[in-house]
Formats: sequence, structure tokens, C-alpha cells
Amino acid sequence: MSYNVQVRVFQSDHKTFFYTVEQGVWKYANGGTWGPHNGGQRLTMGGSGTSGMLRFLADVGKEIFVIAVGIHNNKPWCDIVANVAQGDTAVAILAEYYNDQDPARVKAREAQRSKWSAKNNEGRTIEASFRSTEGHDLNLDITIGST
Repeated sequence: MSYNVQVRVFQSDHKTFFYTVEQGVWKYANGGTWGPHNGGQRLTMGGSGTSGMLRFLADVGKEIFVIAVGIHNNKPWCDIVANVAQGDTAVAILAEYYNDQDPARVKAREAQRSKWSAKNNEGRTIEASFRSTEGHDLNLDITIGST
């Protein structure tokens, strides 16, 4: 059975704007798609066992981060990589949640966290939180704080 995650992004820093530069979807459970929906972005996944990722870039400076969101054993999960190198892509990072190259990322997926926060090297806090964890139509709020 498919899952939908509606993603909304809230930004509190009026000096720096983050925009989405990449969307990725993992190939398991018939993969999925990203698309615009209700003023945000919606990830539609073919079933449990897959995920998607958004890569964000600041309009000033070199701040880059990614948000991973998915379904593992029929429960939603999210994670944040707060300091992404300039050449790293969401597609490459997303694979690390499913292979043995980065055990911490595999553990993050398996932990099935419904909310997570991380602070980047600039001191900016990034948060991701599901508003509910039940059902197949879910909502994830991303909050990008100030430095």
C-alpha cells in the first residue's frame, strides 16, 4: 500500500533563504515520486521500505543540508544531514541509508524517529517533525532556524 508525505518548509532567518536543489527517491517498494502539492512538496512512495530526500542550498554562503524521509516497517522516519559537502548529492547520500558504507545512517533509518533536529557548522538548527505517525497520508514539517 502506498504512502504519501506532505512536506512543508518553514524558514525563520530573513537574511538567508534555503531552496530545494534536488529531490531523490530510493528504489525499494516500487520507488516513488516527488511533486508539488498544496504549496509544499509531496513524496509518494510505493510502500514501506523506501524513502526520499530533499537537498537544500542557501542563497548566500555555502550551507547545504539534506532531509531524509521514509517508511521503514510501516512506520515513518526522518533524518537530517546538516553539513553536506558541495559535491555531495542527495542520490548518493540516500543510498547510505541502505548500504553498509555509513552504519550511523542505517541506524537512523531503523530507529524510525518521528522527529529529529541537527545543528550545522554555522550554528543553524534544522528540525524535521511528523505531525502524526499513523496512517498512509502523513505530514512532515521542516523548520530552518536562524544562526
